[in-house]
Amino acid sequence: MPNPSPRSHLYRLGLLLAGGFVIFLFIKNWQTPASWNYEVWYRQDSLADIEHLPLIHGGNESCVECHEEEYHAATSYEHKTLNCEGCHGPLTFHVRDGKKIANATGKSNWQCLNCHEEQISRPKDHPQFPGDVRRHEDFLEDSSCVRCHDPHDPSV
Repeated sequence: MPNPSPRSHLYRLGLLLAGGFVIFLFIKNWQTPASWNYEVWYRQDSLADIEHLPLIHGGNESCVECHEEEYHAATSYEHKTLNCEGCHGPLTFHVRDGKKIANATGKSNWQCLNCHEEQISRPKDHPQFPGDVRRHEDFLEDSSCVRCHDPHDPSV
């Protein structure tokens, strides 16, 4: 029996890695959907999948039908760039089949603080309320920001 080369373990490892790579390529090609586009890294058939998902958010246009006055008030002030559902929750929690099924949310402090709590990552010119919120902590346990502050007209 001839003496094995001192590098024979490296040759075996190389063959094992090459075999593993070939198996990986085979499985990858077998599992990749036919509609996969490598140029834009996107599966075209996902559009049809998304189209069949139930509607959850309706956008501001869906709110105007019943809340025209509030909508126009909000779009006249600082919150005009916000979507109604950002504070009031998804449309489907409030309306289904054109009928009101529940009150819209929008009376809790976390909804205000979600955007206005002081964070170092926010722009300096964005209204942040570190001292004001802390000053109100005892008061806010039993109440909400909207008791005194109108979110549709934050200039008040």
